[in-house]
Amino acid sequence: MIIVDDLDELDSLLQGIKTDDSILVVPILSDHQLHPSINKISCIYVYSSNEIEFIVPIHHTEQITGFSEHLHKLLDLESIFVHDKKLWLQMGGNDNVFDVKTLWWYTYGESYNESHYYTTAHQFYWRRHTNLQHINTIIPLMNHGAMCQKIRKYAMPMIINSKLTKSYKQFNSLYPKVFAQIESNGLQVDNSFKMDNLITDGRVYSQYHYHTTTGRPSNAYRGFNFAAMNKEDGTRDAFHSRFDNGALIEMDFDAYHVRLIARIIGYDLPDGSVHNYFGKFYFGVDTLSKEQYEQSKQVTFRLLYGGIDKEFLEIPFFKQVNDYVWELWNKWKSVGYVKTPINQRVLSNENLKEMNKNKLFNYLLQAVETEFSVKKLYEIQQLLEKTKTCLILYTYDSLLFDIPVTEAKIILPKIKQVLETGKFPVKCKVGNIYSKMNDIKL
Repeated sequence: MIIVDDLDELDSLLQGIKTDDSILVVPILSDHQLHPSINKISCIYVYSSNEIEFIVPIHHTEQITGFSEHLHKLLDLESIFVHDKKLWLQMGGNDNVFDVKTLWWYTYGESYNESHYYTTAHQFYWRRHTNLQHINTIIPLMNHGAMCQKIRKYAMPMIINSKLTKSYKQFNSLYPKVFAQIESNGLQVDNSFKMDNLITDGRVYSQYHYHTTTGRPSNAYRGFNFAAMNKEDGTRDAFHSRFDNGALIEMDFDAYHVRLIARIIGYDLPDGSVHNYFGKFYFGVDTLSKEQYEQSKQVTFRLLYGGIDKEFLEIPFFKQVNDYVWELWNKWKSVGYVKTPINQRVLSNENLKEMNKNKLFNYLLQAVETEFSVKKLYEIQQLLEKTKTCLILYTYDSLLFDIPVTEAKIILPKIKQVLETGKFPVKCKVGNIYSKMNDIKL
């Protein structure tokens, strides 16, 4: 392995890998405890299938030549396999690359675990110097190289033999980009935020992990769960707008899963509340009381997630849902897998054990929810590209925006229009503090 120490050598090595189509690149951050959005690259490891192997120090105590101003030569590389594309994009890397972690997930059906790649030296430095910032800049480059060689041992055979399916390419093109941007926006907090070690310049940063069983992302960073912030214990009190004259806007999809299911099975739901619609079947009345409305919601979700009782099969919607659930289950038993309706990602019995028909349906539904939402998120981010308004949190059927008041009149109706396209109505709330949001109509 070559440790690059002059520019001519770097240019020569980059020229040497130019014609190779199986190149692994592993960026190593300066601080393993700092979020990628506010971090720097310590060094970059490169390996090609023609056995050119080198490591380029960017911010490191061992470097002889400064390569910071030439970092773009590595970040601009195209059609390479990057160890973590989401991180790569947060470092300013080219979007036209392939994500190794996603490829692993597609190939083996399991989340990528990188903890066993860390060397004894990494574990020693991280344990011994817990309060030292940018610790990776003093860990010897040869140890960084040794860690990357472990990664290479597992990644390169997979890369060389990879089948970059249409489904993989769709996922690779959207998910890292969408979630890298949400993370990089950060969330503004005040001093009441309980984990002050996560605050940098008044902001905290979430971290989405989307290589889960169903593809529905978790969202936790260093012990703080952004996807499960309690509404009652004061946790949300710390979150507010970053703008002097701004607000937080929350948009929630109404009965999201019910409408997604209707879309999958081709059932045309009427306009208005789906819970009123189903409640008329349940209770045999034209107008529901508040109590009946709440009971209608409970009954609908019980049937969809727990299985449909026979007496409800007389309702056309649930009859079609039941037929679809059995169709899925029969396919699962006969061929051993099903594909998600949007991305066509395979859910296989090789990876998903102890399955039953209702569990399979719920898994598929979570996958569809995320695949559909990510397309919406991408459209929203395109819409916000030249504005100050930013999407700061996504949680299943809810989106949280930070918006300056000067942009609200123009941008909010456009956001709402994108989200509601396809008959997916949203409810909107506004507030200066995340815990104190009031309903609004747009």
